[in-house]
Amino acid sequence: MTTALVPLRDPGHGKTRLRSVLSTDRRAALASAMLDDVVAALRAASLTRIVVAAGGPGAAEAASALDVEVALDPPSVGGLNAALSAAARQLGPVDELLIVAADLPRLNATDVAAVLRRDAEVVVSPTRGGGTGGLLRRPGDRIPTAYGPGSAQRHLSLAAEVGASSATVETCGFAEDVDTEDDLARLGVGPLGTATSRWFEAWGQRIDATL
Repeated sequence: MTTALVPLRDPGHGKTRLRSVLSTDRRAALASAMLDDVVAALRAASLTRIVVAAGGPGAAEAASALDVEVALDPPSVGGLNAALSAAARQLGPVDELLIVAADLPRLNATDVAAVLRRDAEVVVSPTRGGGTGGLLRRPGDRIPTAYGPGSAQRHLSLAAEVGASSATVETCGFAEDVDTEDDLARLGVGPLGTATSRWFEAWGQRIDATL
């Protein structure tokens, strides 16, 4: 059984590089919509255990609204990698752990299945900018996480350091995260998840005018 772990900051508190074009409320609505689409993609890929590593009460509330498990970050945790380590400890031993970014509005079940099909102990699905959209570890603690700029290559390097087999799987759904104004502008081209599509229909015209 594969466990999916999705880290999420309190909606509206993250995505600070979008402040110039989106208010706090709109950033919160976008974060919640993308989480909805990520969870829908994981469920469509037949993952039955989905856990959100919640970075605050707002994130926990957003996860609970989607009827998924919540692993609340301890008060002393600092940074994404520490938060994921804390969440993994709360989960306990798992055979397969798929860590999925919460800001992947194009993710679908085919993308998820492509990662799960690869026969390797560490499978990395990079984002457009060299980050990590998806990270599969077999077992769940095979390598630590190393999120940040260039994390896709760092995860592969960590696998090599411990002698773990590794593979890279490139898909549009895992590649297209949303961090910058350029990422936001690209939402107007190509398919989106249902919730993000609704969000874009509500705010897209104004965003296009601003950009």
